[in-house]
Amino acid sequence: MFVPRFRPDIAGLARYKAGRPISEVARSYGFEPADVVKLASNENPLPPFPEVEKAMAEALTEVNRYPDDDAYQLREALSRHLDVAPDQIWVGGGSSELLRVAALAVGGPGTTAVYAWPSFVIYRLATIWAMSQAREVPLDAAFAHDLERMAETVGSDTTVVYVCNPNNPTGTVVPADDLRRFLDAIPERCLVVVDEAYGEYVTDPTYSTMLPEAVSRPNLVVTRTFSKVYGLAALRVGYAVASADLVAELRKAQAPFTVTSIGQVAAVEALRYPARVAERVEANRVGREWLEERFAELGVSFVPSQANFVFFRVGASTDRTTEAFLRHGVIVRPMADGWVRVTVGTPEENRRFVEALEEELSALSQPGDLA
Repeated sequence: MFVPRFRPDIAGLARYKAGRPISEVARSYGFEPADVVKLASNENPLPPFPEVEKAMAEALTEVNRYPDDDAYQLREALSRHLDVAPDQIWVGGGSSELLRVAALAVGGPGTTAVYAWPSFVIYRLATIWAMSQAREVPLDAAFAHDLERMAETVGSDTTVVYVCNPNNPTGTVVPADDLRRFLDAIPERCLVVVDEAYGEYVTDPTYSTMLPEAVSRPNLVVTRTFSKVYGLAALRVGYAVASADLVAELRKAQAPFTVTSIGQVAAVEALRYPARVAERVEANRVGREWLEERFAELGVSFVPSQANFVFFRVGASTDRTTEAFLRHGVIVRPMADGWVRVTVGTPEENRRFVEALEEELSALSQPGDLA
């Protein structure tokens, strides 16, 4: 029997594993779906603004037509919001798609990509998809980017460097001055992608977005998303800022019509309410700090975060830890080496998580395999 031949590097990949859906956990553990708390995928726990929902409903009448491939209205709205020119804005199906396209645009056999690890898994996957080779640089002792080592790792064959700021899954940030010095040290022939998917959540005064830098540096692209703070994860709308020339080149590697018309309309409407976005950012800060205070009180190891999640470890293996929370109807994200990531939810969801932690902590703190 003849079967299709697959690239060995693709055949050996494990498919991206998303956070377990609420419906599946409810079926498996005997819960009603409404009683399951999902704190695994860094989603906004609140729905879109009512005006956004209304705009989406009105846009449904035109889904028989292809969306605007240039996303004119969205780029115009982002232009006003960010104070950059429309041709310096690139939109795509979530920032993940923009990361993948960037890898395809500059990668290929004989090239390498540099990024920190652990970090966003799409960097690793996109490197393989692009037929490039990964050069992963371990995080430092504080679970932050080791920029000096990353710069040293950039070679003559390196075509792209990724910096996740804040970093997923650890929530640490690169201070603005350090990041600017790092950008200065990277040769202009090498594309630098600064991924700011969680940038809106940062309250650390040493942090600053690199969006203004992106329009003046010929090799820098800064990616952002509507999936997090704007609560539009299911619509898959991301955007990036770069020089107009760089945007034009990157778009050549992008498939058409990757942002739906409903997604574009929703994103344009969501930008109209910055004060409400600020309220959600503040609510996240309060919830994040409350979780970190509970971790400290309970003696649980965690990494101080600047995002909408916290990276923690209780002593048991990752699988044992996540399974213990599932028995309480709480979904958290397994990582590696005993580490787990929990998303900041609503106050009630955060309380559910801590109650489960308190009940399971004694058993999970016993020495055991950290696989």
